[in-house]
Amino acid sequence: MSSHRNTLFVVRESAEHYRRAINSGLMQVTITGRDGKRVVLPDGREVVEFVNCSTLGLDIHPDVIEASKSVDDMWGVHFTCARSRLSIEPQRLLEEELSDLYRGRVITFPSALAAHISVMPLLASGILAVEDEMHKMCFIFDKFAHSTLQYLKPVLAAEATVVTIAHNSLAELSQQVLAARERGETAVYVADGVYSMGGLCPMPELLALSEELGFFLFIDDAHGMGAYGERGEGFALSHVEGDIPDRMMVSFSLGKGFGAYGGGIVVPGRWREHLIRSFGQVYSFSAAHPFQSVFACRAVVRLHNDGTIKPLQKELRARVALYDELMGESRPFSPIRMIPVGQADDAIMAGERLLDEGYYVSVVFFPVVARNSAQLRVILAANHSEDDVKGLVESIKRVQSDLTVSGATSSS
Repeated sequence: MSSHRNTLFVVRESAEHYRRAINSGLMQVTITGRDGKRVVLPDGREVVEFVNCSTLGLDIHPDVIEASKSVDDMWGVHFTCARSRLSIEPQRLLEEELSDLYRGRVITFPSALAAHISVMPLLASGILAVEDEMHKMCFIFDKFAHSTLQYLKPVLAAEATVVTIAHNSLAELSQQVLAARERGETAVYVADGVYSMGGLCPMPELLALSEELGFFLFIDDAHGMGAYGERGEGFALSHVEGDIPDRMMVSFSLGKGFGAYGGGIVVPGRWREHLIRSFGQVYSFSAAHPFQSVFACRAVVRLHNDGTIKPLQKELRARVALYDELMGESRPFSPIRMIPVGQADDAIMAGERLLDEGYYVSVVFFPVVARNSAQLRVILAANHSEDDVKGLVESIKRVQSDLTVSGATSSS
């Protein structure tokens, strides 16, 4: 029996914590209003949110909002036909514009998860490794790779070897690549560019090691797009000169830092693009994106190309630097900052306290993180004010002090 998933155990272990978080208004909340980073909760309270992943604020940029209204009588609101049959010209143009921006061949999907479901099983089959050759594959997952990647382990294991290694362990990665080679397998390292629970992958070292040992990189850079790179091309691709390397694939979000809707994959070579469009499951059976989202995405690409995002990137880095300074921390730049708490009940209590003080942050606990390693997740954005950040940090320190006094334990 496969040991890659144990859903019943996960549900039993975490159900009570989910129930409490939901009842406390920390999860599954419908906001009733919004003014920038201030949102209105169902009970009428207005709070500053630090959960929206649109780190550059492009989701409310006037050009993007205006573009999303650009549906006309010819296009209607949607074209409900599988893209393997008929797609739409605006989406083709978007993919060409993204291909230029990301220096590879881009295929868009409804989400990054949809891209993973379409592409990773094809990679597991061996047909995407080398043109006109079949390879037995071995997937080497970073322990902290995103859930949308980990979820596919049982599917990938049907055709490929699947192993998991310690987070960012280049030594263990090298060992597993060489072991795969001994078995006659081609290795694929699966990791995030910017990890959703904080931290970065060692991209320069990975690129050099991939070149030295000849393995593939499959990087989910959903949280990196927009925030990194001279043209907002993301964390992973900002370390690449010229076109995307032949042994690298990067999935991305068109939400989050990009600020619009959807996701996608950038791959090297039109032959790989052709195979994904022909045999990728989600692509084959999904319709084109709603026209409003396509037009919004194209507006965001223009903001990337005309330099609009540069000052926004600068503002984002300033907000992160301010947060780190006030928290007394020094870490590599990332819009995501984690606050270790320890027990899930304590983290939920901390989230409740911050909410009472006017700040909404994410409370994360098992299965999102390891048991007894619950945390608060803060997502900083360019359109947070300095006062927003200062107020949040003051509240965090009060809550941390109260948890310490009450005897709550903390683990990192």
